[in-house]
Amino acid sequence: MPVFLSVSARVLVNLEALNMAESVGNVVRHRRAPVVIRRGDGFTLRYVPVISGESLAHHYQVLLAEIARQRGIKVCKACSQGVFLKHANSDVFKKYDGIKDAKNAFKSAAEVERYVVENCIVEDVGGFLYTDKTVKRTSRFRVGYMIPALDALEAGAAATEAQFHVRYSPGAQKEEQAIYYVEIGSAVYVFNYALDASAIGAYSSENEGVPENTKYILNAEERKRRIEAAVDALAALLGGMTWGAKTTRFQPHWKILSLVATVASPVAFNASPGHDKRYLVETFDRACNLSKIINGFNASIIYYDGEGLDKPTVQEGCNIDLVEEKSYLGVISTAKQKLLERIH
Repeated sequence: MPVFLSVSARVLVNLEALNMAESVGNVVRHRRAPVVIRRGDGFTLRYVPVISGESLAHHYQVLLAEIARQRGIKVCKACSQGVFLKHANSDVFKKYDGIKDAKNAFKSAAEVERYVVENCIVEDVGGFLYTDKTVKRTSRFRVGYMIPALDALEAGAAATEAQFHVRYSPGAQKEEQAIYYVEIGSAVYVFNYALDASAIGAYSSENEGVPENTKYILNAEERKRRIEAAVDALAALLGGMTWGAKTTRFQPHWKILSLVATVASPVAFNASPGHDKRYLVETFDRACNLSKIINGFNASIIYYDGEGLDKPTVQEGCNIDLVEEKSYLGVISTAKQKLLERIH
């Protein structure tokens, strides 16, 4: 049965330079993106500080590779070095695997996928695209941009500012004193993550040559080990907060205000993004309504509340579990347990 994990969190981050976009002259600019917010009876567009999904995905996969190595789970040479080339072409097979002619070494796309998945948890969970033979494995995890929460934006509580710095040497000439600026951002960011847990260790239906009546590449025990590692990498990402750019001199001040996780089957279900304090209520209400529409749908919702979230009202006939934890890492731990209970 398909099983899905979803997480949304509200994270207060002050004075960060976690995702820089470019240097213009002596100014290093923070990444920005357009966001639409409500203004009175209409809407307005604002450019706000953001942290890209690519940045988050990179650091998540670094942590996944590290956890896998510690536990004896296979990781390919490139991914173990934090180089996520993902067996994109035959040159990668030749350089890191010693396979000189990968295009002709495998009989089908499914054989390529089997070889890569068996030998690398990162490409199993994070996907890859081998262009020389058109082998596609969609990533089993999804992350998006971290953007400021809409309620914070409406209150004007998100900004970037260029901070003045100078590299100074006593007795140096004026032209030898380098002046530069670094843009930093502060906001209540919304973090979103989702995992198609039951697809880890399984063949991708889009590839040709999958053996008939064969769904999985890996056995049940190995799939559970990899699912557990994937969730633990998420815990390390949120609990460690060691990811992002320029942290050597711009270590941010952060706090996770609240977090909501869902474990659902047999269809995908995402927690509502935490753009205001009603996102737990919205998540619970959607799950209840979906359970009345789709026969067999059920979900567990686990949450941590460190900021006074609105609480849902239990609906009659709704079989959705609602669990509160005392810490956000407790939420991840409970969600992992419920996820593994559903995997067969």
